[in-house]
Amino acid sequence: MLSVEDNELITNTDRGTPMGELFRRYWIPALLAEELPGADCNPVRVRILGEDLVAFRDSKGKPGVIDAYCPHRGAPMFFARNEEEGIRCLYHGWKFNTAGDCVDMPNIAHGETAKNRMHTIAYPTVESANMIWVYMGPEDRKPPFPEFPYTAEVPKENVYVTRYEINCNWLQAMEGDYDPSHAMFVHSTLGDNSDVARDFSQQGG
Repeated sequence: MLSVEDNELITNTDRGTPMGELFRRYWIPALLAEELPGADCNPVRVRILGEDLVAFRDSKGKPGVIDAYCPHRGAPMFFARNEEEGIRCLYHGWKFNTAGDCVDMPNIAHGETAKNRMHTIAYPTVESANMIWVYMGPEDRKPPFPEFPYTAEVPKENVYVTRYEINCNWLQAMEGDYDPSHAMFVHSTLGDNSDVARDFSQQGG
């Protein structure tokens, strides 16, 4: 059994934690591509590794994942207007592209110059296998995008993906999947599995 301290170590994935920094070194599937149905569609709320983010497509259909709040006054970008190559905060009109660069600052007299000094958190994205993938780690440690057969070789119309929410840590869910003895007990409510459970027990499971 894990101690409370060890359990906290492996399940906390916020930025700055050991597991959080580890997961941020990999490409992560963030949402289904169909959740962003087209160019300039409505933004979508996303929460990954303890960070609140917003996903959107620009006018060319390129996906972007940025901080959920405008860096100016903290207004929620979920309510922003997605238009003309960027997502515009409704509070003061500051607009950001998929790279996080401020491309318009209309409420400031010297906005054309000041915008070049403003940036919001933005993470690299790749659309592949009907999913939007995101990399949240250091730029100089970014690995190549993984060329799994279903991302590199299979036509997207032959790839089926779905998602559902499990209220636990990823590592805990994986540990449960690899546990060979719990299935006959936890999942036995779908039918009479008494014979299977007995055979499993006799085999020393």
